[in-house]
Amino acid sequence: MPTAPRSSARTAVDAEDPGPRTRPLAAALLGLEALMLAAAATYCFVAVSGGVLDARFGTGLAVFLLLFALGVGLAARSILAKGRFGLGFGITWQLFQALVGASLLRGALYWQGGLALLLAVVLFVLLTRLVSSTPLPGDRS
Repeated sequence: MPTAPRSSARTAVDAEDPGPRTRPLAAALLGLEALMLAAAATYCFVAVSGGVLDARFGTGLAVFLLLFALGVGLAARSILAKGRFGLGFGITWQLFQALVGASLLRGALYWQGGLALLLAVVLFVLLTRLVSSTPLPGDRS
């Protein structure tokens, strides 16, 4: 049974981005986060080979970090392509990262926690500003 199209304030034409540099800046910062996660994973692998970390723990942590680096990298690509995945994953990741940053601050890792919180807040704001200018899956023509 066919349904009538939903009436909404949203038109078929996509809304403009809040600024010409907002989308590339958000994607670049997500890319930076992905690189930092990959660097942390590399450190874990090196620490395992040097005997600093337990083999099972270090390898598991490195694989975990690499999986999230891949996800954040895909989110950055999705943001540039005006995809919805990048927004949902990116915003959720920033909430998780803010919790990790607060834990780092509580553990007396001040510059690491401050950097994590700063990136999380800046990216959260940038990504939420892009929500209205990113088309819904059914809106592409």
